[in-house]
Amino acid sequence: MDKIKKPDATGTQNLKKMALWRKIVFSLIPAALFFGLLEAGLFVAGVQPVLYQEDPFVGFSANVPLFVEKTASQGRKIMQTAKNKLSHFNYQTFSEKKRKGTYRIFCLGGSTTFGRPYDDSVSFSGWLRELLPLAGPEKTWEVINAGGISYASYRVARLMKELVQYEPDLFIIYSGHNEFLEHRSYQTLRDAGGILSSAAGLLAHTRTWTIIVRLLRRAGALNKSNSSHLNTLPGEVDTLLENYGPKSYKRDDDQREQIVQHYRFNLERMAAMAKAAGADVIFVIPAANIKDCSPFKSEHTPGLNEALRAQSEMSLTEALAQSRSEKWPEALKTLEKAIALDPRFAEHHYRLGKILFNLERKVESKTAFQRALEEDVCSLRVLSSMRTALSEVAMKESLHAVNLPYVLEQRLRIEQGHTIAGKEYFLDHVHLTVKGNRILAEELIKAMTAQGILTPSGDWGNRAVAAVEKKLMMRVDKKMQALGLSNLAQVLAWSGKIDEAGRLAEQALKFNVENSHVTKTAADVLALQYSMEGKVDLAWSYYLKALEADPNDPRLHFKIGHWIMDTQSLQKEIGIAHILRASVFWSGEGRDRTHLLLGTAMAERGRHTDALAHFLEARRINPGNIFAGQAIQQMQSRLGGIPENIILQKVTLKKYPSGTVSRIVQVKPDKSGRYLADGFWTEWHESGALKRFVEYVRGIKTTTDLTWDKNGKAVAAPQAIKGF
Repeated sequence: MDKIKKPDATGTQNLKKMALWRKIVFSLIPAALFFGLLEAGLFVAGVQPVLYQEDPFVGFSANVPLFVEKTASQGRKIMQTAKNKLSHFNYQTFSEKKRKGTYRIFCLGGSTTFGRPYDDSVSFSGWLRELLPLAGPEKTWEVINAGGISYASYRVARLMKELVQYEPDLFIIYSGHNEFLEHRSYQTLRDAGGILSSAAGLLAHTRTWTIIVRLLRRAGALNKSNSSHLNTLPGEVDTLLENYGPKSYKRDDDQREQIVQHYRFNLERMAAMAKAAGADVIFVIPAANIKDCSPFKSEHTPGLNEALRAQSEMSLTEALAQSRSEKWPEALKTLEKAIALDPRFAEHHYRLGKILFNLERKVESKTAFQRALEEDVCSLRVLSSMRTALSEVAMKESLHAVNLPYVLEQRLRIEQGHTIAGKEYFLDHVHLTVKGNRILAEELIKAMTAQGILTPSGDWGNRAVAAVEKKLMMRVDKKMQALGLSNLAQVLAWSGKIDEAGRLAEQALKFNVENSHVTKTAADVLALQYSMEGKVDLAWSYYLKALEADPNDPRLHFKIGHWIMDTQSLQKEIGIAHILRASVFWSGEGRDRTHLLLGTAMAERGRHTDALAHFLEARRINPGNIFAGQAIQQMQSRLGGIPENIILQKVTLKKYPSGTVSRIVQVKPDKSGRYLADGFWTEWHESGALKRFVEYVRGIKTTTDLTWDKNGKAVAAPQAIKGF
């Protein structure tokens, strides 16, 4: 008979571990059953999870509804876009109570949904509004564009909370490009660790957590508006980009991960709210321009010292010069060395993509362009991790997702022979062309067909789409397109993307519309582009074009004057005259800079007392102007203090019948109180270009007497000058 072996020490330990796990498992079963029954009971009682109502990561200081009630004919109540929301939303109206047989669609997202740079009429919402009656005539379709300019997913989710009360049938959600626009911090969640931050999102899905939160608030242990972990945002969008520009962005990989996590949560929240309202959801996976949009901000690889940073930048400069000469193989070698040295500098990868594209190495080019997007410190285009999150949420919730990047790539493969998204379907970094919006609308109709929302009629097809396209394009006049393009060019130029801005400005001018805003804005952008490229004659010609469109714009005069005085591209007197004109008519923030530059001009001409007067005026307007303070100290040192009875020149004006300035003269009183020309005497063409510049000292003309024609070319000075 075999003896029973005693378990060794290892076997005994394993048995003890198994016994411990059994105890843990059996102790959790009652808790799980209790929690499950509690959740079921709260579901029957109509308790909603917290995430249906609020965001556990951010709060808002105010809540102004997008739609407000209005009484129409026969006492019918309609909802219309609130007036104070029209700066971010299109004007839309719909019946408060949905009419029988109507299928109501809300389109949500950011400026792409809005239809920027145009408006709702040629957005994908506008296309759907026209196409759906042809595709599915059996229903009455109602498409409401609720896309908000600069709206990120957390604001879209908050807006959706308002819209679920209006009997929605379908939400179309295009969101993902604006997640990094507003400053918000996840420091508390970061300090608490990943487990706690994940738990916050999971608990928000449960009804039990809703009851716990309510009890804590009643007890005063949790304040809804001031929870310590919430980052409170203003009621309306206030972006970092608008306030400070791309320079305000810094690389923060940890925060980027938190933002992607928050984005995923907001998608889940929107899906849950739609489900609770009995509405369908179609997500759109956002597409972006990677081929014809350079990074908004590049930052060197962490840990790189100053010498290596300088070497990296020199290599980039060399590669750009080689690219301009179309020496692609040489440029490739130069840039590959730069990337090996500084792999996280976004601009390196973008320029590599351009070089590889020109070398017909399209697959590698696409990889480089995408890497440039991922390394862009100012992330204004959807990240690949965010697209993945959206796809996973759609799959988890059994929702349809239109893969717009894939759709555009397949069209590009047929039309262009490559799959790299660029200017073919995008006006800038993310905004679709009119054709791009049409393609998206067609794909959405395919998705609605796949979901059984509509059954295409026999008349549906390319001919129907072409008829709608003709109808829509008749609404989009040249002026509207030129206005949209010029405004977009201005925004891109302001954010430092000069090449992309110049391309749009040229398109705007090609419409040849009689609109001073379009001409001035587009010409101003092109002048900036050519001035940065060192093409002085072209820059000057576009500045003159901008002036002719709006000769009375003081900020334009300041920009021209500052450019000339800073670069000395033209005669300095032209720059001084434009600064003088700006100082007379500029009101508000920035006017101190005009006097700072006038003071500098006076100092250079040996007029130190007059220079000091302008520096003092600059400081009076803006006490925080440190440059004015430094200039005052320098002048005081030169003059031995501030002279008694120091006087800032006044000006006399003369105008053309049109109201445009014809003459500006600086004057001072003599001992008798009579005003004499003392300073700069300027005469102007009606187009806003400088005609004449003369300098006076106590009523006596100096040797400086210069004259130009309306095209800015120097001509002989007149013999006499008329008094004022």
